[in-house]
Amino acid sequence: MKPVRIIILLIITLCANRQFTQAQTTLDKKPSTIIVTYGYIGCPCAEWIINNRYAKTINREHIYLEPANNKLVDADSLVDGSHIVRIKITGRFYKGKGYPKNYHPGKGNPDPARVFRYDKIRDISPAH
Repeated sequence: MKPVRIIILLIITLCANRQFTQAQTTLDKKPSTIIVTYGYIGCPCAEWIINNRYAKTINREHIYLEPANNKLVDADSLVDGSHIVRIKITGRFYKGKGYPKNYHPGKGNPDPARVFRYDKIRDISPAH
């Protein structure tokens, strides 16, 4: 009976994680430069907020960030938990909503959001 339980558990785990491992592949044709701020929301969700006219309203957009290669600084590594983190990034959005490559939420079942794949990053956080 144990092998059957293990197989069932394995299938459930694979199905639950499948949505997070399916990275998007189609990028917008036109690159963009945007400024984003880390939201410190405390949920397993997209926590980067696009700094535009909606940034301080309920209509603000939360996005995921994805470095174009492993030589770039991972934007999430700039977050220390106690300071405002604002970065200027250049890249392209994937078409549609989804999750960044190799995304594994710590807990919960986060909603998909737009993913910005950046190839340039600059920390413009206020001095602390």
